Amino acid sequence: MISLRTGILKWSRAFLAACLVACSVSVLRASPGGIVVPAKPPKKATPVPAKAGPPAPAKVSAKPKSSAPASTPAPKAAPVASPNSGPEYADAFPSEIHPPAPDLLLVQDAAKKAEAQAAFARALVAEDNAEAEQALAGYRKVLELDPGYADLAVKVAYELARRNDVAGGIQVLKDAVKAAPKEPLPLVYLSQLYSKYLKKPDLALKYAEQAIALAPDNFSAHLAIFELHMAASQPKKAEEVLERAGKSKSTDPKYWVQLGDLYTRLYLKEDGSSQPAELDRMSAVYRKAAELAPADASIQAKVGDYFVLSRQVAGAIPFYLTALKQQDAGDDAPLSNLRDKLARAFLVTQQRDEAIAMLEQVTASSPMRFETYELLGELYEQKGEHDKALANYEHSLLLDGSRPDNYLRVADMYLKQKQPDKGVDVMKRARAKFPDLPQITFSLAITLSQAKRHTESMTAFAEAQADAENSHEEMLNAAFYFQYGAAAEQAGLMEKSAELFRECIRLDPANAAQACNYLGYMWVDHDMHLDEAGDLIKKALELDPDNGAYLDSLGWFYLKKGDPEKALKELLRAADAIKPEDATVFEHIGDVYQKMGRTADALTYWQKALALDAENTKLPEKIESAKQKVTKGAGAAEQPKAQ
Repeated sequence: MISLRTGILKWSRAFLAACLVACSVSVLRASPGGIVVPAKPPKKATPVPAKAGPPAPAKVSAKPKSSAPASTPAPKAAPVASPNSGPEYADAFPSEIHPPAPDLLLVQDAAKKAEAQAAFARALVAEDNAEAEQALAGYRKVLELDPGYADLAVKVAYELARRNDVAGGIQVLKDAVKAAPKEPLPLVYLSQLYSKYLKKPDLALKYAEQAIALAPDNFSAHLAIFELHMAASQPKKAEEVLERAGKSKSTDPKYWVQLGDLYTRLYLKEDGSSQPAELDRMSAVYRKAAELAPADASIQAKVGDYFVLSRQVAGAIPFYLTALKQQDAGDDAPLSNLRDKLARAFLVTQQRDEAIAMLEQVTASSPMRFETYELLGELYEQKGEHDKALANYEHSLLLDGSRPDNYLRVADMYLKQKQPDKGVDVMKRARAKFPDLPQITFSLAITLSQAKRHTESMTAFAEAQADAENSHEEMLNAAFYFQYGAAAEQAGLMEKSAELFRECIRLDPANAAQACNYLGYMWVDHDMHLDEAGDLIKKALELDPDNGAYLDSLGWFYLKKGDPEKALKELLRAADAIKPEDATVFEHIGDVYQKMGRTADALTYWQKALALDAENTKLPEKIESAKQKVTKGAGAAEQPKAQ
């Protein structure tokens, strides 16, 4: 609703106009002690600047003249001025002693306006002072004097309805309708009172239709009828309302945006989908709004929002760009997140570089928005630019250290950068800040394991488990025990690791392929429980038949069981399945070829493995030994290489 304070201007203008009319026809009369006014103005009057404030009143004796002491000579009577002789006097301050002349009085309408103006001002002051009763009384007084003040009538009516005096509110609005029969606003709100408070949709519809008849381009009236039909579960009638509103000749872009919003309420499902014909209808309304306001950043952005909401993200980009251009040119619209919206639209449309460029602009103009750095970090991480990703994650953490996720992102990126000790430092800071979150202790334990600080890792895992048992039992799921088991294996605690992996499998047998493979491979690699290990690996492959890592485990199992033919078959399948190529699989293939006496083939695969994993300390020795055998001709009688 328009602020009622704008009413002050309206009332002031009316009041001043009435005063000027009244004063222009008055003849100033004589009054002792008044202001001297020349009977006729000089031919050339010199303008004198008016001083602030009213003129000073003449001094008046506190007692009547008849009570003056006898010794004081009586004042002489003032001479009676003739019509054409000397100056006349006008009484600046009329009172009971000196009543104003009749022709100085305001006409009746002007007097009512002046009284209404004063009541309005007093009510505003009372409202500012939180004196609700006095304010309401003042506003009602204004409406008694001028019931056609529509904005004020609506305010008073709703305040009365809020106080359970709905009948009083309705009467105020009806009085406003009588006083201003061409004003649609009271009719619109009459409709709402009948609908909301009295549950009389027929009367509500009647008044809303009257409002539309008076002002076909008044959106509020269309909205009132739309709401009535929607409340009555009549979407077809609601659609008819929108179709009628769509025939308006309005050139106000806000009208069309509001109409578009109602269409989205009617047509769009929760997932943003709609029927093709409905989508075309909505889009046409929003496009019309954009055409009517090509230089309005706010309207252009709202149209872009619609296209995103309706899953037409590519269509949103031109409107966002137009809005951004207007905003950069000096538009004052509060569109601080416009670049973010545009960047996300670029992301959805697979324009990652454009999204990054836009977000870099956001960080330049709004360097304190940590969310932007988070998103930039994610995009750079997707591109494989880990240095830039880490820099943005660190900036986000610097700006907002109140969320655990920010610490986790930075620590994870340090692990990917093969800087696990820095990751440990970050997670220790996180644990100090969030001592009551076992999830943070759990993440610290994983990071310590990656840093090969196994004793500290096992301690942190045990603490995380104890804390979770006390307050966060939901954390003790299959994923927790898998990570705990893997860390125990890295620490050389085979029995502890096996116990933890068994718990992982027990908690989620349907998704236990990874745990089965890890435990089976661990046992095979250490020549422990080979039969049970083989069963676990085969179970993993039942759950995920084409997994290259599991095929590698099976091939390694067959080699340990003394069946290199089966081992080679599974390992070659694993090499084909794993992309990019894996050093461990190549090493295993080389080991199988060596077992089969095919040293040259073994040398080839070991060299491939070393090229992928230069830190493997066992491979150089194997390669050197194979080279010596090949050089000495030990491999001359070997079988041809497998194709």
